[in-house]
Amino acid sequence: MPASGLRGETASRSGWDARLYWRWIAYNTIAFVVVLTVGFVMVLLDDEVLHLDLASQHVVIALLIATVGAVLFGGVLGALQWLVVRERVPVPRKAWITANVGPALLAWLLVIMPAVTSAQDSHDNVSTAYLLAASQSLALGPLLGLSQSLVLRKVTRRWAWWIGANLASWLIVDAVVYLLSLWSKDLDLFTGDGSIVEVYVTLIATTPLTGRALLWVLAPSALGHK
Repeated sequence: MPASGLRGETASRSGWDARLYWRWIAYNTIAFVVVLTVGFVMVLLDDEVLHLDLASQHVVIALLIATVGAVLFGGVLGALQWLVVRERVPVPRKAWITANVGPALLAWLLVIMPAVTSAQDSHDNVSTAYLLAASQSLALGPLLGLSQSLVLRKVTRRWAWWIGANLASWLIVDAVVYLLSLWSKDLDLFTGDGSIVEVYVTLIATTPLTGRALLWVLAPSALGHK
């Protein structure tokens, strides 16, 4: 077989495409920065926006803010990711965005809102609590990967691997951050000692891993459901 044929067959199995790979990293980076920054600016302007007691009459407001946050996350991240996914498979934009909104809503209700409320009650920095909680929830790969895999199940035989890829990227980045925190306490994001910049970097660091995995999951040789 000619060398060009071997290269084509290898590319078909691996799914590698440098252009799509870097677009995935760029689009996810933009989404993370936008979502985190909007929330951060909101709490800086008026932390009363997130000063909510989930056990009181403010439950409706809390749910409203959580919904808005989830729609923002799902809309921005989902729409930008879809621009890459659509070049490999005919996934409906609405389906992909919806797959992002669901996990985001759970993250807001179960992670972000309780963290912000707790910080407010203990007179801690609300904006810092928001950023730390949001960074962990946005990087919650297992749940997001599971939701997105249900969409990919219709177009690729490797759809289940997408769940593992998101879980692995999340665990690897968190493990690296933890090891770095042992070397320098200033890098300990898990206890709130890290900087805001490190929160952004932690999120962005997952994108090269998920990007490569996505190209393999959507490799030409893997397309088509069982």
